[in-house]
Amino acid sequence: MATGEVSGPARHFSASAAGYAATMAPSLRPMAAEVVRRARLRPNEDVLDIGTGTGTAAAMARGDGRRVVGLDAAEGMLAIARVEVDGVTFVNHDFADLPFADASFDAALSVHALLFADDQGAVLREWRRVVRPGGRLSLSVPGPDDLTPQALYRSIYEEHGLEVSGRYPSTDALGDIGSEAGWFDVAVEADGTTAIRLPDEAAFRTWYRIGPRGGATAHFTPEQHRSLCDAMLAITPREPDGGFRIPFGTIYLTASA
Repeated sequence: MATGEVSGPARHFSASAAGYAATMAPSLRPMAAEVVRRARLRPNEDVLDIGTGTGTAAAMARGDGRRVVGLDAAEGMLAIARVEVDGVTFVNHDFADLPFADASFDAALSVHALLFADDQGAVLREWRRVVRPGGRLSLSVPGPDDLTPQALYRSIYEEHGLEVSGRYPSTDALGDIGSEAGWFDVAVEADGTTAIRLPDEAAFRTWYRIGPRGGATAHFTPEQHRSLCDAMLAITPREPDGGFRIPFGTIYLTASA
């Protein structure tokens, strides 16, 4: 997919970028920090953040003379990143067909983007192409499947005739996909403690509209939106301070090229 050809998820994320920046991006900061830590970045390296969104991981990768590129297919997300994050080059392009020469980067990062790939193995092979021999990959995906919003809300989605896509590999499957894509020294680790945290009902209702779920409910009437969101609110775990805590486990993968 070339620039200008926007996939469904990218279109939905672009349209809901402001809501994402206000609700989802803060929850992803701990995962992004861990992805960057596991990448073992060195001074003066070329670093690619794939599926950069509003630039959270790219911002963390800056410093020590590193040249950082953030790539995303959602132009609305990049518009926010360009305002909020300096010192990073942001590129609007699909991550399945990277617009870079072979062996362009020392490290590739990706936070919760791989799940949107139609063919995760093919995408990881493409990412491998642009990383120099001896370079590193550090990524995260949501999972395992029973620790995701889809698992929590599955029965409610079904009651409302809603289908929200998501490809959540197990730890073993993710490791196999990475190895089969040509990566070496593949290591995978799951963390079941991560979550989406929203401070209040207003933030929850904003989060409810972002990404693929926002696209899947685009045809809903206001009454249907209210019914679905109210049902989701009713079963969402609460924090001691009254906020909402949505299970969102994380699987980390690291590998070398």
